[in-house]
Amino acid sequence: MAYTHDVSVCGTYILDILGVPVTEIPPGGGRLLIEEIRLAVAGTAGGTVVPCARLGLKSLAVGAVGSDEKADWMLDALEREGIDISVMERMADSPTSATILPIRPDGSRPVMHARGASARWRIAPETQKIACRSKILHLGGVGSLLAMDGAPSEALLRDAKAAGCTTTLDLIQARGETLALVEPLMPYVDFFMPSIDETSAMVGTDDPAACARFFIDKGAGACAISCGADGSFVMTRDGRQFALPAFEVAVRDTSGCGDSYTGGFIAGLARDWDLLDCARLATATAAIVATGLGSGANLVSFEDTLKAMNTLPVRKPGRS
Repeated sequence: MAYTHDVSVCGTYILDILGVPVTEIPPGGGRLLIEEIRLAVAGTAGGTVVPCARLGLKSLAVGAVGSDEKADWMLDALEREGIDISVMERMADSPTSATILPIRPDGSRPVMHARGASARWRIAPETQKIACRSKILHLGGVGSLLAMDGAPSEALLRDAKAAGCTTTLDLIQARGETLALVEPLMPYVDFFMPSIDETSAMVGTDDPAACARFFIDKGAGACAISCGADGSFVMTRDGRQFALPAFEVAVRDTSGCGDSYTGGFIAGLARDWDLLDCARLATATAAIVATGLGSGANLVSFEDTLKAMNTLPVRKPGRS
């Protein structure tokens, strides 16, 4: 099959507005001086498609923005990355999904989110056909894609599998009730790529092997679970499994690290790499992003990320 793109990245596209360091929210009309404010393309699709593009993949953005000034910035930013935005939908009478993130000195942050267009977006039939012509189809944001969650997501992944795509799936801030949305999708998912916090909320255990086995038993081909500072864990249906430590870096902000991990993993899959090398590339991608501010921060190229993968020191267990 002649693929039109390496990857179609479907789901939530969000404008992040980040500030660092924020030690407090001043009362009343008070003012707090901080070092930096940055805009970033984010969301479980937006925060994945940018790393995919920077890691050399021909990438198709599939989702929606609103009809406001934020949409103009987002689409322009995606286009500057060399990402195909031809099927991105502009929704009339809707704001672009956006999040304000005041980043604390330790890299953690509260989240203030306005749902906007991503929550209203439902993929059009013709767009679905176009998205299924890529080598890999990623769906990101299950649980927050209010118009896509359920039968439309199942149809997208089913059609992608039928078309010969490798399918990958990610969530956003999953809760216990998200499991009901995720379970029907598993038979159509080759790589399920949640965080340990998300799987724990759904399954009730923070043991990554138990979580991975749960979703593989529901039909997933493999699970790659990101575990933050503890690295990641990968298990496949055919019995292969391994844990991979994180790299040691100076963390500035963890926003978008999980999405960047997914993007790095997809970049390995697109090159038909062994899964261990896919996970190593994913880990290096997330590590680089953690050193900057916002999704995609400090990520330059595939070559630079490959060098980081082979030279960064491994984080020692037990370090906070």
